[in-house]
Amino acid sequence: MEVHVRNLGPLKEAAVKLSPVTLFIGVNRSGKSILANAISAVTTAFAEAQWEYAKRHADKRLGRYVELRSLAQLFNEKFQEEVFAIPVRRGEREAAISVRYGDASLIVTVDNVANFSAKGDMFEKAEKTTLDTLRVSTRGDFDYTPYMYSWRTLGRCERIYPEALRWIAKTFDIVLVGDAVYEGGNAYRHLSSMVESLVNLGRLGGCRNLVLEEPEAHLHDDAVFELAKFIYGQASGGRGFLVTTHSDLLAAWVAALAAHPNPGELGVELAGGRPEVRIYRFRLRAIGDAYVEEVDLSGGEVDMDELQLRVMEELSRALARIKNALRTA
Repeated sequence: MEVHVRNLGPLKEAAVKLSPVTLFIGVNRSGKSILANAISAVTTAFAEAQWEYAKRHADKRLGRYVELRSLAQLFNEKFQEEVFAIPVRRGEREAAISVRYGDASLIVTVDNVANFSAKGDMFEKAEKTTLDTLRVSTRGDFDYTPYMYSWRTLGRCERIYPEALRWIAKTFDIVLVGDAVYEGGNAYRHLSSMVESLVNLGRLGGCRNLVLEEPEAHLHDDAVFELAKFIYGQASGGRGFLVTTHSDLLAAWVAALAAHPNPGELGVELAGGRPEVRIYRFRLRAIGDAYVEEVDLSGGEVDMDELQLRVMEELSRALARIKNALRTA
């Protein structure tokens, strides 16, 4: 999925392509979260509108009275709740976010008093996909093929995330039982920020494509590596992760996993094929004026600062120890 924005927050122009693992890295006020939330707003409203479109046609097939409405009309209703996630750049009259998925596009424009419009052939193509794949049971249950899966923030996910719960228990010895949280067998009375963020990932991270805001916050360096491995491994099984971060360490580990010839040697559990990784660095010219650059990951080479170089040196030493251990064995 390709996304192009104009006059969005501090970004005059920006274009990104979402891969199974996509990182937005940069300083505060550079537009990372604004762009991530805009992508989530548009795709979430579209997915909810398609579900409503499918439900109305399912009811009609069952002979129930229902008012049929176009997908574009339903999208406008759903997007009313999301429109404030697209702030207009200071001094401009409107912002625009364009989503291209396959051979279809959707363009949403928002003015500086939150009026908006949406257009594109994605509505028409999603309607056809919905009707062609809609299946309805005599009990009223229905199913269909979503045209485009949404990218949802943790707050918009409602399903449990079993893989995350298992990873959290194994890595941090944090276990959830109903509403109770245990670490090392002891019940928590007051959750730390780190524990709370991990608990939320397990309880609310059940979406197929997940937007994570600074998930590395409060984690020590070893845990950041474990987080990178978890994201990379889960993405290999069909999940998508859009991560905003301040951490060069997290970006370096993700880049290292993508470049490694066999990430299983580093303890990554791949659920399928190796996922594509993209990293975008957000830079400030001045407050309110930012731009985006894609980090070149070709050949495993990454533009790194001193911290990232140390990470790669540590990785090289770790690989050397692994090879020596294998030779000894």
